[in-house]
Amino acid sequence: MSFTRNNRSLLLLTLMVGLLVGALCGAGLKAAQAAPGPAADAKPLVIPDPVQLSTTFTQLAKQLEPAVVQVTSTIEEKRVDRRDRGGAAPQDPEDFFRRFFGDNPFGMPMPQRPFRSQGTGSGFVVDPSGYIMTNNHVVDGAARVRVKINGDNTEYVAKVIGADAELDLAVLKIDAGRPLAAVRIGNSDGVQVGDWAIAIGSPFGLEATVTAGIISAQGRDLGIAGHQLQRFLQTDAAINPGNSGGPLLNIRGEVIGVNTMIASRGGGGEGVGFALPMNMAVQAYNQIIKTGKVSRGAIGVRFRRDEKRELLKAYGASEGVFVEQVTPGGPAEKAGIREGDIITGLDGRPIKNGEELVNRVSQMPVGSRVPVTLLRDGKSLTMTVEVSERAQIFASDASGGGVPGGGVRRHGGAGG
Repeated sequence: MSFTRNNRSLLLLTLMVGLLVGALCGAGLKAAQAAPGPAADAKPLVIPDPVQLSTTFTQLAKQLEPAVVQVTSTIEEKRVDRRDRGGAAPQDPEDFFRRFFGDNPFGMPMPQRPFRSQGTGSGFVVDPSGYIMTNNHVVDGAARVRVKINGDNTEYVAKVIGADAELDLAVLKIDAGRPLAAVRIGNSDGVQVGDWAIAIGSPFGLEATVTAGIISAQGRDLGIAGHQLQRFLQTDAAINPGNSGGPLLNIRGEVIGVNTMIASRGGGGEGVGFALPMNMAVQAYNQIIKTGKVSRGAIGVRFRRDEKRELLKAYGASEGVFVEQVTPGGPAEKAGIREGDIITGLDGRPIKNGEELVNRVSQMPVGSRVPVTLLRDGKSLTMTVEVSERAQIFASDASGGGVPGGGVRRHGGAGG
């Protein structure tokens, strides 16, 4: 009997010890699962040594950035009532403040004070002596032009040597007291659609900004009034406000164009950019540094930009330029050229279209005499015309009164 009671007591004690041990083990397991600890099967991440995967654009940027400058033009100086929101300067800090806090946030008067309206663009050094190319619209009408070189905090006062309004090109000169890094000039005639294109400039005032893309088209005629000779390189490299006047480079680091404008619905870099081909810019530059201006020839005839070949064939010509209007008192009228004539040759060489006529005549020296072959009433005639100054013949076009380049109206007239 006592043995049986002892067995029962032992069994009960064993069960109680087992339950206690199980409870302690379960609590320990839960504690182990809840407590933070190392992940035994995880490997730490390792940052590799820096490696340049592609050095082409990097090298171009380092090479060209010292030769690309920021151009700031002071347009005017005047007094403006600060209570008038419309009178604020584009870069006036006070205007920036008002955008967030209103015109008079603390109930204090904002008196008149002088300020200078400024514009910012880009440019690039083409001669170590300090000669710089930029867009004419960056400095046009400026009372003062200042240039800042990348890596140099000095602002140099620039002299405008001359400008070509029709190509929108200007030449500046600064005296830095030392030879400057200059770009390498490329031949824009060798550019092909699909080539790499790199733009460097100061968009939104941000110096030495580099963007890249390709040449997406050549010879773009945007039909801008007073800019008939412009034929742009088109690129998808971002060209934003402030890029105007900066260089467009090929993959060899040669300047193939002068960044001029962007076509965009929103006004930002999502559009397509346009650059003046370098060959055209160089021709204008060489005249400017020699005489301070650009002189181009013209004979004083107008024609349709969208001239139909059917019209020429109806008058017995396969190629040429149908004269729609003759400038009164101009060289063509003095030589006897009339409306309705078809110009088929110039200086002994055939003329295919109006664009070719303008390009060839514009490069002829003012005062030179050139034979012009034309078709009138089915008969071939040759008349000698004295080339005159283009700016004088189409003076109304330069002031906006006429449209020698067809203006915005692509179907409009053109003149040569």
